[in-house]
Amino acid sequence: MTTRSALAGLVLSCTAISAAYLLAFLPGGAPPWAAWGLALGSAGALASMIALGAARGGRVRPVALAASVFVFLLVGGAFGAALLLPANEGPSAVLVLGLPLRTAIVLYGIGVVPMLVLPLAYALSFDRETLSDDDLERIRRATREGDA
Repeated sequence: MTTRSALAGLVLSCTAISAAYLLAFLPGGAPPWAAWGLALGSAGALASMIALGAARGGRVRPVALAASVFVFLLVGGAFGAALLLPANEGPSAVLVLGLPLRTAIVLYGIGVVPMLVLPLAYALSFDRETLSDDDLERIRRATREGDA
């Protein structure tokens, strides 16, 4: 995957989010499917930013690509599951660790799981994926040349 395709994914995701927000101004409010633009657009924007942030030399590294796919599936899946579940919260609603089911899916699926998994993946791939001594020297040289 190249940074160009990750950037295209970011633009497409932001377009989906913008369109969903614009649909809210329609008479009678946004159609029900507009929420999917927000859900998938948010997941796509996060995944694209991960890929762009970890790219080097115009290419997205394999660990960043795997993290991007993981985030897209997890966040998109959590939002999608919350959208697909019936709105039946009430006194007899199913609770997961004290939260209504849809709230638990969003909170744990979008907040807690990535907060645990992504740092672990980064730590396991740190030596292989961080800047090498040659990269650091290239950055220092470019900084010195920019100051001159």
